[in-house]
Amino acid sequence: MFAAMESAGLEEIDGKSDERPIHLAGTTWEMFELFLEHTFGRACAGQYTLEELSNFLHFCDMYQCSHMRKFVVSCIQSTQYHFHPAQLINLAIQYNTGAIFPFTFKQLVNTPITQLTAQHWQLLGNNVFTSLVYVQAALEEHRRIVAAEEPKILIHTSDCQDPVGCNKDWHAIWWNGMAHFLLDGRNPQPYCEAVKHFKDLQFGRVSGGCKELMFKIIEQGAAFNHAEQFVEEACDRLAEKLISDSSL
Repeated sequence: MFAAMESAGLEEIDGKSDERPIHLAGTTWEMFELFLEHTFGRACAGQYTLEELSNFLHFCDMYQCSHMRKFVVSCIQSTQYHFHPAQLINLAIQYNTGAIFPFTFKQLVNTPITQLTAQHWQLLGNNVFTSLVYVQAALEEHRRIVAAEEPKILIHTSDCQDPVGCNKDWHAIWWNGMAHFLLDGRNPQPYCEAVKHFKDLQFGRVSGGCKELMFKIIEQGAAFNHAEQFVEEACDRLAEKLISDSSL
Protein backbone atom coordinates (compact mmCIF):
# COMPACT_ATOMS: atom_id res chain seq x y z
CA MET A 1 0.00 0.00 0.00
CA PHE A 2 2.80 2.39 0.95
CA ALA A 3 4.68 1.52 -2.24
CA ALA A 4 1.59 2.23 -4.32
CA MET A 5 1.25 5.62 -2.71
CA GLU A 6 4.87 6.43 -3.47
CA SER A 7 4.52 5.42 -7.12
CA ALA A 8 1.38 7.50 -7.38
CA GLY A 9 3.26 10.52 -6.08
CA LEU A 10 1.09 10.89 -3.00
CA GLU A 11 2.40 12.49 0.18
CA GLU A 12 4.02 10.09 2.64
CA ILE A 13 1.70 9.40 5.57
CA ASP A 14 2.51 9.40 9.29
CA GLY A 15 3.77 6.11 10.66
CA LYS A 16 5.57 4.88 7.55
CA SER A 17 9.04 5.79 8.76
CA ASP A 18 10.95 7.20 11.71
CA GLU A 19 11.04 10.51 9.90
CA ARG A 20 7.23 10.59 9.81
CA PRO A 21 6.02 9.34 13.21
CA ILE A 22 2.36 9.17 14.15
CA HIS A 23 1.43 12.30 16.05
CA LEU A 24 -0.95 11.92 19.00
CA ALA A 25 -2.37 15.36 19.67
CA GLY A 26 -2.31 16.27 23.35
CA THR A 27 0.02 13.40 24.29
CA THR A 28 3.56 14.15 25.40
CA TRP A 29 6.53 11.86 24.97
CA GLU A 30 6.74 11.39 28.75
CA MET A 31 3.06 10.47 28.90
CA PHE A 32 3.39 7.84 26.18
CA GLU A 33 6.50 6.41 27.82
CA LEU A 34 4.51 5.86 31.00
CA PHE A 35 1.86 4.05 28.99
CA LEU A 36 4.48 1.77 27.39
CA GLU A 37 6.12 1.18 30.74
CA HIS A 38 2.87 -0.04 32.26
CA THR A 39 1.59 -1.93 29.20
CA PHE A 40 4.78 -3.89 28.57
CA GLY A 41 5.68 -4.50 32.18
CA ARG A 42 8.76 -2.38 32.64
CA ALA A 43 8.58 -1.73 36.37
CA CYS A 44 9.12 1.78 37.65
CA ALA A 45 12.41 2.09 39.54
CA GLY A 46 10.77 4.14 42.31
CA GLN A 47 7.42 5.65 43.13
CA TYR A 48 5.68 7.79 40.55
CA THR A 49 5.77 11.54 40.95
CA LEU A 50 2.61 13.61 41.13
CA GLU A 51 3.25 14.89 37.62
CA GLU A 52 3.58 11.34 36.30
CA LEU A 53 0.36 10.27 38.00
CA SER A 54 -1.38 13.31 36.53
CA ASN A 55 -0.03 12.43 33.08
CA PHE A 56 -1.24 8.87 33.55
CA LEU A 57 -4.76 10.03 34.34
CA HIS A 58 -4.74 12.50 31.45
CA PHE A 59 -3.76 9.69 29.08
CA CYS A 60 -6.50 7.45 30.51
CA ASP A 61 -9.07 10.17 29.92
CA MET A 62 -7.97 10.76 26.35
CA TYR A 63 -7.93 7.12 25.29
CA GLN A 64 -10.44 5.57 27.72
CA CYS A 65 -7.92 3.14 29.22
CA SER A 66 -9.95 1.72 32.10
CA HIS A 67 -7.39 -0.96 33.03
CA MET A 68 -4.63 1.62 33.20
CA ARG A 69 -6.86 3.95 35.20
CA LYS A 70 -7.32 1.24 37.84
CA PHE A 71 -3.56 0.83 38.00
CA VAL A 72 -3.04 4.57 38.53
CA VAL A 73 -5.68 4.65 41.27
CA SER A 74 -3.96 1.75 43.05
CA CYS A 75 -0.63 3.62 42.84
CA ILE A 76 -2.19 6.71 44.39
CA GLN A 77 -3.85 4.70 47.15
CA SER A 78 -0.61 2.94 48.06
CA THR A 79 1.41 6.17 48.18
CA GLN A 80 -1.25 8.62 49.34
CA TYR A 81 0.78 9.89 52.30
CA HIS A 82 3.62 10.97 50.02
CA PHE A 83 1.45 13.75 48.62
CA HIS A 84 -0.49 16.59 50.17
CA PRO A 85 -4.24 15.85 50.26
CA ALA A 86 -4.92 19.09 48.38
CA GLN A 87 -2.90 17.75 45.45
CA LEU A 88 -4.84 14.48 45.37
CA ILE A 89 -8.19 16.24 45.75
CA ASN A 90 -7.26 18.30 42.71
CA LEU A 91 -6.45 15.15 40.73
CA ALA A 92 -9.70 13.49 41.78
CA ILE A 93 -11.79 16.45 40.62
CA GLN A 94 -9.79 17.24 37.49
CA TYR A 95 -9.95 13.66 36.21
CA ASN A 96 -13.27 12.59 37.76
CA THR A 97 -11.61 9.90 39.86
CA GLY A 98 -14.06 9.21 42.66
CA ALA A 99 -12.09 6.31 44.11
CA ILE A 100 -9.38 8.57 45.54
CA PHE A 101 -11.69 11.32 46.80
CA PRO A 102 -13.06 9.80 50.06
CA PHE A 103 -9.82 8.82 51.79
CA THR A 104 -8.14 12.01 50.58
CA PHE A 105 -10.92 14.24 51.89
CA LYS A 106 -10.78 12.51 55.30
CA GLN A 107 -7.04 13.08 55.35
CA LEU A 108 -7.67 16.73 54.48
CA VAL A 109 -10.17 17.10 57.34
CA ASN A 110 -7.42 16.07 59.77
CA THR A 111 -5.10 18.77 58.40
CA PRO A 112 -5.22 21.98 60.50
CA ILE A 113 -6.61 24.84 58.44
CA THR A 114 -3.61 26.97 59.47
CA GLN A 115 -1.32 24.58 57.59
CA LEU A 116 -3.06 25.19 54.26
CA THR A 117 -1.40 27.73 51.99
CA ALA A 118 -2.84 29.88 49.21
CA GLN A 119 -1.57 27.28 46.75
CA HIS A 120 -3.47 24.55 48.59
CA TRP A 121 -6.61 26.69 48.47
CA GLN A 122 -6.23 27.07 44.70
CA LEU A 123 -5.82 23.31 44.29
CA LEU A 124 -8.90 22.60 46.39
CA GLY A 125 -11.17 25.19 44.84
CA ASN A 126 -13.92 27.17 46.58
CA ASN A 127 -16.37 24.30 47.01
CA VAL A 128 -13.97 21.95 48.78
CA PHE A 129 -12.28 24.67 50.83
CA THR A 130 -15.57 26.12 52.06
CA SER A 131 -16.88 22.66 52.95
CA LEU A 132 -13.63 21.89 54.75
CA VAL A 133 -13.96 25.01 56.92
CA TYR A 134 -17.53 24.13 57.91
CA VAL A 135 -16.70 20.46 58.56
CA GLN A 136 -13.73 21.30 60.76
CA ALA A 137 -15.78 23.87 62.70
CA ALA A 138 -18.57 21.33 63.27
CA LEU A 139 -16.09 18.66 64.39
CA GLU A 140 -14.43 21.06 66.80
CA GLU A 141 -17.79 21.95 68.34
CA HIS A 142 -18.63 18.25 68.65
CA ARG A 143 -15.25 17.59 70.30
CA ARG A 144 -15.92 20.30 72.89
CA ILE A 145 -19.35 18.85 73.66
CA VAL A 146 -17.90 15.37 74.19
CA ALA A 147 -15.13 16.80 76.36
CA ALA A 148 -17.56 18.73 78.55
CA GLU A 149 -20.28 16.09 78.91
CA GLU A 150 -18.98 12.80 80.26
CA PRO A 151 -21.04 9.62 79.81
CA LYS A 152 -23.08 9.17 82.97
CA ILE A 153 -22.83 6.16 85.26
CA LEU A 154 -26.47 5.13 85.16
CA ILE A 155 -26.10 1.85 87.04
CA HIS A 156 -23.41 1.23 89.67
CA THR A 157 -21.93 -2.24 89.96
CA SER A 158 -22.15 -4.39 93.08
CA ASP A 159 -18.63 -3.51 94.24
CA CYS A 160 -19.39 0.23 94.32
CA GLN A 161 -19.58 1.27 98.00
CA ASP A 162 -20.10 5.01 97.43
CA PRO A 163 -22.27 5.77 94.37
CA VAL A 164 -22.39 9.51 95.10
CA GLY A 165 -18.62 9.76 95.47
CA CYS A 166 -18.19 7.51 92.45
CA ASN A 167 -20.25 9.89 90.30
CA LYS A 168 -18.42 12.97 91.56
CA ASP A 169 -14.96 11.52 90.97
CA TRP A 170 -15.93 10.18 87.55
CA HIS A 171 -17.08 13.68 86.55
CA ALA A 172 -13.91 15.31 87.91
CA ILE A 173 -11.55 12.78 86.33
CA TRP A 174 -13.31 13.04 82.98
CA TRP A 175 -12.97 16.83 82.95
CA ASN A 176 -9.37 16.87 84.18
CA GLY A 177 -8.33 13.91 82.05
CA MET A 178 -10.37 13.14 78.94
CA ALA A 179 -11.36 16.76 78.32
CA HIS A 180 -7.74 17.85 78.72
CA PHE A 181 -6.51 15.28 76.20
CA LEU A 182 -9.19 16.18 73.66
CA LEU A 183 -8.88 19.96 74.00
CA ASP A 184 -5.16 20.37 74.60
CA GLY A 185 -4.32 23.55 72.71
CA ARG A 186 -0.81 22.45 71.83
CA ASN A 187 -1.38 18.76 71.21
CA PRO A 188 -5.04 17.70 71.00
CA GLN A 189 -5.34 13.93 70.96
CA PRO A 190 -7.59 11.94 68.65
CA TYR A 191 -10.33 10.07 70.46
CA CYS A 192 -8.62 6.66 70.53
CA GLU A 193 -5.37 8.11 71.87
CA ALA A 194 -7.21 10.19 74.46
CA VAL A 195 -8.92 7.03 75.74
CA LYS A 196 -5.56 5.25 76.09
CA HIS A 197 -4.14 8.08 78.21
CA PHE A 198 -7.37 8.36 80.17
CA LYS A 199 -7.12 4.72 81.23
CA ASP A 200 -3.80 5.35 82.95
CA LEU A 201 -5.21 7.92 85.39
CA GLN A 202 -6.15 7.36 89.02
CA PHE A 203 -9.93 7.13 89.43
CA GLY A 204 -10.37 7.89 93.13
CA ARG A 205 -13.70 6.64 94.47
CA VAL A 206 -14.78 5.17 91.12
CA SER A 207 -15.10 1.43 91.77
CA GLY A 208 -13.32 -1.11 89.60
CA GLY A 209 -16.60 -2.49 88.33
CA CYS A 210 -18.00 0.92 87.42
CA LYS A 211 -14.75 1.86 85.70
CA GLU A 212 -14.77 -1.34 83.65
CA LEU A 213 -18.40 -0.82 82.69
CA MET A 214 -17.84 2.77 81.58
CA PHE A 215 -14.78 1.92 79.52
CA LYS A 216 -16.80 -0.69 77.64
CA ILE A 217 -19.19 2.11 76.70
CA ILE A 218 -16.38 4.53 75.84
CA GLU A 219 -14.50 2.05 73.66
CA GLN A 220 -17.58 1.48 71.54
CA GLY A 221 -16.94 5.02 70.31
CA ALA A 222 -20.61 5.90 70.06
CA ALA A 223 -19.95 9.59 70.69
CA PHE A 224 -17.37 9.88 67.94
CA ASN A 225 -19.17 7.65 65.47
CA HIS A 226 -21.42 10.64 64.85
CA ALA A 227 -18.38 12.69 63.82
CA GLU A 228 -17.17 10.01 61.40
CA GLN A 229 -20.62 9.70 59.88
CA PHE A 230 -20.79 13.49 59.46
CA VAL A 231 -17.46 13.53 57.58
CA GLU A 232 -18.58 10.68 55.32
CA GLU A 233 -21.83 12.44 54.47
CA ALA A 234 -20.02 15.70 53.70
CA CYS A 235 -17.55 13.80 51.53
CA ASP A 236 -20.33 12.01 49.64
CA ARG A 237 -22.14 15.29 48.94
CA LEU A 238 -18.97 16.89 47.59
CA ALA A 239 -18.10 13.89 45.44
CA GLU A 240 -21.60 13.83 44.00
CA LYS A 241 -21.39 17.53 43.20
CA LEU A 242 -17.85 17.69 41.81
CA ILE A 243 -17.14 14.28 40.30
CA SER A 244 -19.29 13.07 37.44
CA ASP A 245 -18.05 9.47 37.49
CA SER A 246 -17.56 8.23 41.06
CA SER A 247 -16.86 4.61 40.10
CA LEU A 248 -13.11 5.08 39.64
